[in-house]
Amino acid sequence: MLTIEKILCPTDLSDSSLRAIPLATQMAKLHGADLHLFHIYLLHSLAAIDSDKPYPGEEEARQALEDSATGIAWSGVIHSVGRAVHAAPAILEYAEAKDVDLIVMGSHGRRGFRRLLLGSVTEEVVRLAKCPILVVRDDADVSVPTEIDRVLVPIDFSERSHVAAAYGRELASLWNAKLELIHVVEPPVYSEMSFPVMTRNKEAREFAEDHLARLAEKLGPGLPLSVKAVSGNAADVVIDEAARTEKTLVVIPSHGHSGIERLLLGSVTERVLRRAPCPVLVLRADGKELRPEGSREDTNAFAGNPTVEA
Repeated sequence: MLTIEKILCPTDLSDSSLRAIPLATQMAKLHGADLHLFHIYLLHSLAAIDSDKPYPGEEEARQALEDSATGIAWSGVIHSVGRAVHAAPAILEYAEAKDVDLIVMGSHGRRGFRRLLLGSVTEEVVRLAKCPILVVRDDADVSVPTEIDRVLVPIDFSERSHVAAAYGRELASLWNAKLELIHVVEPPVYSEMSFPVMTRNKEAREFAEDHLARLAEKLGPGLPLSVKAVSGNAADVVIDEAARTEKTLVVIPSHGHSGIERLLLGSVTERVLRRAPCPVLVLRADGKELRPEGSREDTNAFAGNPTVEA
């Protein structure tokens, strides 16, 4: 079981941010964790431009936090209100000061073109937080599950994707859900000056399926688990798979490490975050480790993208 003792759910009290609270609450119950509901009282009037409703004062915000949790039958709820000029740095500072294990927050996307946007606050937190972040899409047409039946983990055979598979196993066991591992064989990219060696699609998929089967065996018996290798664009395939059934959770790593790379999530991760119709758990490449020390298996065994040359 993942070691999750403190969960942070930041909210600006908009409907979009409040959508994340039920799932955060259920995660707290299952792990026996404290749930920190945190509102940042922004100190300038321009903060209200992108909100669903005007920002309240500090006392009103504290009362609204308490009102939002009236239906939560859980004793470990902590209400906090902070003051800041910008929300994201305040959330990150709170998470670090409280040694938070998991952040659960809404995406603040809206309709039309804005459905593709995470929102500047959520995006900054996802890029810079030192712990995993569970993002809940703000889409009135998509329900937010409080029970998970299926955990979907994209595997690119990097070390980070195998860590994501291990997290997926722990979460699937916790929810009594099915774990699905998927690898996408993408078509080669050509240019006028570069002609890479052709990869036979069928053989590449068979090779990937063999690697997935070995990974599934390594993850251990006693868990409903399936593997699949398909062809296509990685982000599009993952998004389509996520939409196939309700009550799905996607677990995906970022690929930033240090320096400027810490600001990069990876194009597949970014697109999945923006478009997946289900909660997405992002694991920072250099982030906090939630697996018990004794269960951290060697994830290098299968590292490296499998390819088959013609």
